[in-house]
Amino acid sequence: MTGTPEFSVIVPTRDRRRELAACLARLAAGAQSLDASRFEVIVTDDGDFEATEVWMRVEFPLVRHVRGPRRGPAANRNNGARAARGAWLVFADDDIVPTDGWLAAFASAAGRGAVLEGQTTCNAGLRSPRFHSPVNRTGGVLWSCNFAIRRATFLALAGFDEGFAYPHMEDADLRERLRAAGHGIVWVPEAVVDHPPRRLPAGTRLGQYREAEVRFLYKHGARRPVRWRLMKEIALSRLVNIRHHPKGWDSLSALWALSAELWQLLRYGAAWERASAVEFPAAPS
Repeated sequence: MTGTPEFSVIVPTRDRRRELAACLARLAAGAQSLDASRFEVIVTDDGDFEATEVWMRVEFPLVRHVRGPRRGPAANRNNGARAARGAWLVFADDDIVPTDGWLAAFASAAGRGAVLEGQTTCNAGLRSPRFHSPVNRTGGVLWSCNFAIRRATFLALAGFDEGFAYPHMEDADLRERLRAAGHGIVWVPEAVVDHPPRRLPAGTRLGQYREAEVRFLYKHGARRPVRWRLMKEIALSRLVNIRHHPKGWDSLSALWALSAELWQLLRYGAAWERASAVEFPAAPS
């Protein structure tokens, strides 16, 4: 590519070649209605870099492939931002499928603000309570799978907080910091990506993710302690989800996963709260 692109699409990945291929196919030259000279695509790779590099040279030679830091998704996204050349950073997940007008919609809205939030759908639907998709049809959440931000604005806030080591809450934290800095978030419903359903991790893994949620709540001034309230909210959300799906084996699996998730929070929650209290001391009363 010659010249400097306006938009840098940043796609963090880790050993999900099939999903990544479907995403990158929708970002190839001619697949987007926005002229290809106006954007670049950067894949920042926390997985088997060498094997993926060989594959990408053949399948997607125009995509920039950079080695990730292997410190979690927040650090990996920041790594992609450092490699970017565009005035706008567009963040995506490696398992989204952009519509052909995705980037053009962001380009059309670029004069309306420094932070643009796109719409995320799940056209296939969720067939059981053990599946998930970050659907966003109304805005206000700023999921990291579909938003654009001026590079200068992103850098002024030092990007994603790399203290969020799991794929959880790092985008919500950026959203809250943007709001605190006085930045509005412009809803761009025409900037659509589809996020196919993915199977949730095991309950133990989901429970580990809650460490990030505890840290987020302490960082942003939630009433302490948080773990008991968090356990109640998790249980209610999961049970409602199970109830709203047809009963089957996955219903039982979801109940088992819920028990494992809650056990992780019960077992480690106090330690997580102590660590978060040290990092984010309570404001003087």
